[in-house]
Amino acid sequence: MDFITIPVVSMLPCLLWIYYFASRGRYKSPSKRLLTITFVFGAFSTAPALALNLLGQGAIGALFGDGDLAHLLVLLLVVGPVEETIKFLVVFGYAWRKPEFDEPLDGVIYSATAALGFAAAENIIYLWQHDPTLILLRGPLSNPGHALFSAFWGLSLSSAKAVPNMARARLPILLSGLLAASLVHSLFDILLVAAARLSSIFFIILLVAMVGLFIRVRSRINFHRETSPHREGTIIMPTSRFCQECGARGSSSLPCPKCGAVIPNPEEEQLCPICSTWQRPGAKFCARCGANMKMPARVTLDTRPHFSSVSATGEEKIAYILDQTEINVGRTLNNQFVIDHPSVSKRHARIVNEGDEYHLADLESSNGTFVEGKRVTAARLSDGCEVRFGRVNFIYRAPQN
Repeated sequence: MDFITIPVVSMLPCLLWIYYFASRGRYKSPSKRLLTITFVFGAFSTAPALALNLLGQGAIGALFGDGDLAHLLVLLLVVGPVEETIKFLVVFGYAWRKPEFDEPLDGVIYSATAALGFAAAENIIYLWQHDPTLILLRGPLSNPGHALFSAFWGLSLSSAKAVPNMARARLPILLSGLLAASLVHSLFDILLVAAARLSSIFFIILLVAMVGLFIRVRSRINFHRETSPHREGTIIMPTSRFCQECGARGSSSLPCPKCGAVIPNPEEEQLCPICSTWQRPGAKFCARCGANMKMPARVTLDTRPHFSSVSATGEEKIAYILDQTEINVGRTLNNQFVIDHPSVSKRHARIVNEGDEYHLADLESSNGTFVEGKRVTAARLSDGCEVRFGRVNFIYRAPQN
């Protein structure tokens, strides 16, 4: 019966915790297929983790012997970093690259799933070697611990998708999340050993720390659930215009406050690249901040074709490198070029490379796509032109030979 009982008892608490994390989404349910495969990959990842743990333990043992210091160093420098890195690679190499990974909350859900697959395999090993009642400790403590530790790098995976697609922008985010997860994991193991060998007071400290960690992760879950790009449709961002019927001032795309006629969207709509204030057509300087409405000559930030954003101080920064033949632009994380702004639609526009040129097509977005202030359904991009998705401005920079 152990061949049936131990796997069932080992997996049950992990599956319950997966249900908890997967059910946190309010506006979109995660893919069951993706959850299942990620769980299985997480379970099989215990094999390379075990091998690396043994190698690390052997190396530290050779240097520091078999005392308490060596044991502490193994927990701090080997077990935590190795296990978190292996779980990270499972999600980074599989779930993170799938179109279903399309909102920040998915970082917590899929990292928890891989971690709980890992924990389920660990449960089977531990229960097979020790008393099966050990699950009463691992189920409510070690199993959710794996998921909570992994939430650090899971959220960093979500954040990395929303920054420019460059190693110097994404790598620090990923490494900081992985480092935080490894450190918390190691401290958990150290407190657990200290509670067993020194005093039960360390177990109380461990419980308090786990409750605090759970509260922190839950707060991030609630935040990302409430700010999910799936929560509602794109917010319409009207501009101030005069009604063509009665001349009263109103807002484009909305009924006139005086006569009720719908005020049409303007074909040309110029926004300041610095403060995003609407300007009259043909304006050379912003009426609000005085900025030059035309960007200065090229600033060679990168020889590859890219979009640049302009900060409030006028500094130009790379927002996205055009490194693929076809690039989707939108608010959800399964777009290549992610723009987290309420005026941007989930699938807003598409950029296609045709030879040496890039062509832009609007995907029936709510707030439109503009090139040099003119609303377009399709356009060819030229060096230095202003491109706006909803209310977010960019400058297109052509490739340099």
